[in-house]
Amino acid sequence: MGEFVKFEVKDHIGVVTIDRPPVNAVCESIRLDLREIFESLNTRTDVYCVILRAENRCFSAGHDLKEAGQSKDPEFRSRVNPTIDASFHALYRCRVPVVAAVHGHVIGMGFAYASLCDVVVAAEDALFNFPEITVGTVGGPVWLKRIVPDKVARYHFYTATPFTAEELKHWGVVHEVVPKEQLFDAAMAVAKKIAKQYPPAVWASKITMIESELEQFDVVELQSRMRARGNDELLGPDPNRGECARAKLEKREPVFDMAPFKRWETLK
Repeated sequence: MGEFVKFEVKDHIGVVTIDRPPVNAVCESIRLDLREIFESLNTRTDVYCVILRAENRCFSAGHDLKEAGQSKDPEFRSRVNPTIDASFHALYRCRVPVVAAVHGHVIGMGFAYASLCDVVVAAEDALFNFPEITVGTVGGPVWLKRIVPDKVARYHFYTATPFTAEELKHWGVVHEVVPKEQLFDAAMAVAKKIAKQYPPAVWASKITMIESELEQFDVVELQSRMRARGNDELLGPDPNRGECARAKLEKREPVFDMAPFKRWETLK
């Protein structure tokens, strides 16, 4: 694997570990590695369940906001969304059940990855959030509406209010909340229960669950289209988007230019 993702298999249980200090911000290398790992599991017969976990202070602080600005590759920006969607698709369509073991901040893309896992085990300190609205962009509203009731999703998304692990347990998103020091053992206990079952029956069951959802809509494709609709068509080249991101990084309140608001008088 690459520099920031490790993958190992023992007793038919795989463990995928994200390790990019200090906060596991998701960069291109992580996205590519996750895609490779989860796609490969669809051709393996020795892995019965997988745990997705992370080292460091938190599971993930989400998309690396600094990477695009620091990259000297002129084609980097054109690869960002395709590699994001490819990593989502690989996790979503992986036939092997995936148990997320999350702690600390589970933000943005990190929250999306957790939401695509089959079971989520959370440490007591876990906080889940889609804060993209605070940096002037459209992020993961489709992910949130998929896992919690509509009005709950709207409030939390519009206000960027985090969920605690206990709140998401109430909505059935989190399976179990445990002390941080017990997190991996709790996730492993779930993985072992799954791994005890007849593997082809588990794979077939997960495939039919995925396909039953795809009969209604492809959540990754829908999220991708809605992200593009919000960012490219509705927000477009609004300079306030950059101001939101700068203010976030500089830990200050944004100062908006009111001129871009004018286009919303006729925008449909």
